[in-house]
Amino acid sequence: MTSVNENQSTDAQVLSASGIPVAPAPWDLKARSWIFVLSPLSKQANFPAGWAVPYQADSLAGGGEFIGGPGMIMVVSYTETPVGPYDEVIYVPGRWKYADGTTGTRITRIYVSTAASTENGRRNWNIPKQVASFSFTEDPTTAVWSLAVSPLDAPSAPFFKVSVGRIPLLSSFRIPFSSKILGNLTTLVQPSLPQGSSPEEVGTEKWAVLTPFMKQKLRLTKVKGEFDDGKVGDGIGFPAVVPWGLAYQMEDVVLDFVVPEWRDELK
Repeated sequence: MTSVNENQSTDAQVLSASGIPVAPAPWDLKARSWIFVLSPLSKQANFPAGWAVPYQADSLAGGGEFIGGPGMIMVVSYTETPVGPYDEVIYVPGRWKYADGTTGTRITRIYVSTAASTENGRRNWNIPKQVASFSFTEDPTTAVWSLAVSPLDAPSAPFFKVSVGRIPLLSSFRIPFSSKILGNLTTLVQPSLPQGSSPEEVGTEKWAVLTPFMKQKLRLTKVKGEFDDGKVGDGIGFPAVVPWGLAYQMEDVVLDFVVPEWRDELK
């Protein structure tokens, strides 16, 4: 017969130094999400203003060779995760290649709505997360929804603003889609991270390489940035970039964020 104390020990969560529950990889998640495609950057192009938070910029620019290609913004609303529901906005400038033949994308700016996601995402995969305030609104008469993301200490001063609406007829169709058909195009190669000023912004020491798996139902939508000239960001807290007008909405998303391969260095 198991004692009460033994049960309590088994069920107790491990807390980090900052008091956040530790949730190691792998993660199985459920969500809905949107992808906004960006025009390709050339190999020689400078990254747009706001592409990374300054204290992480050197780390996120280092290692490998940037080879350009289309960029991406991704908005995700997670309904089930090991650390509870949370929201997320991601910026990916393009692709990198490395001396050993590895290629992959790199997340350089990302905000989430909880400290638990931030700390565990940084520790598990080198995802350079920071916490921000998310505000979703929807117009029931038009089915257009809007998202504003702001600093925690200035919720009325968003650095990211976007609106998404349906396209007559086109948005009615949902297509099953799996990331397996993309192969290594979904591979993430994330450099080690410096420690930030907030306790949840933990630092790491090695590179992380992983290929998440995702399946969902996809439909086409339209997107518009709500800053000047259709930009989605203010160029400080988030890149001042203009997405293509056609976007992808993904529903019934099931995502497997796997245990990464850790490497000492990539060049």
